[in-house]
Amino acid sequence: MSAMLEVSNVSYSYGRAQVLYDVSFEAAEGEIVTIIGPNGAGKSTLLNVVARSHKLRRGNIRMAGHGTERLSQAGVVKLGCVLVPEGRQVFSSLTVHDNLVLGGYVSRRAGTAKATIERVFDIFPRLSERSNQLAGTLSGGEQQMLAIGRAMLSRPKVMLLDEPSLGLAPQMTARIMEVLGELRRESGLTIVLVEQNAHAALGLADRGYLMSGGRVLTSGTSAELKADRMVQQVYLGAAADPDATRQDPTQRSATGQPAAALSAEAK
Repeated sequence: MSAMLEVSNVSYSYGRAQVLYDVSFEAAEGEIVTIIGPNGAGKSTLLNVVARSHKLRRGNIRMAGHGTERLSQAGVVKLGCVLVPEGRQVFSSLTVHDNLVLGGYVSRRAGTAKATIERVFDIFPRLSERSNQLAGTLSGGEQQMLAIGRAMLSRPKVMLLDEPSLGLAPQMTARIMEVLGELRRESGLTIVLVEQNAHAALGLADRGYLMSGGRVLTSGTSAELKADRMVQQVYLGAAADPDATRQDPTQRSATGQPAAALSAEAK
């Protein structure tokens, strides 16, 4: 499969505080890739740089072979890459239907908007039932449905999702993950998923990257990451093995922390 999204050596700072250090990852066409790691690892910042919510200052990003360095956030959306941000960020004073309509504004694909809204309502019947309801009155799970539906209106090739399960009940989290799998199967959508819920993320994704301290520590298929001892102990809640918890000098983060220190960071 050809690479749909290629991120190479991206660094980013908030003022003097550097939060990303030469981060690289890629996602092939029709692939689901997850980025897991503790709070403060730089995962959300990375997605915002890719989506151009934050300015790209160092590194290269290519989508479907096209460099995005000179594009605005709207330009990235037109190219086919859309971000579903953390915290949903729906337009609370607008109806569900109007939120969806605005999702297609940048791409201006009016001819397909009606059919896409109908598809959103097929996937999320609750949104159809609440079409004329103000988005701010929806539950957290319903707002997450709306945020994903709004992203669908831009007819993306790449969808970036930042913590879609945050604050949701397990049943709703399972439904969101199920929908993402359906979107990939029916349209070949490439999905990059940032998630604290490593169980759910690795259960859905084809491959994953583990970040900490603004760096990628390791990557592999979901099966490989699930089997990784550090990932099991720190992120999947595996029972501690006396031999496994013994400090391994080779298992250090890019900042020099041993793997055991990552456990405290994740908490």
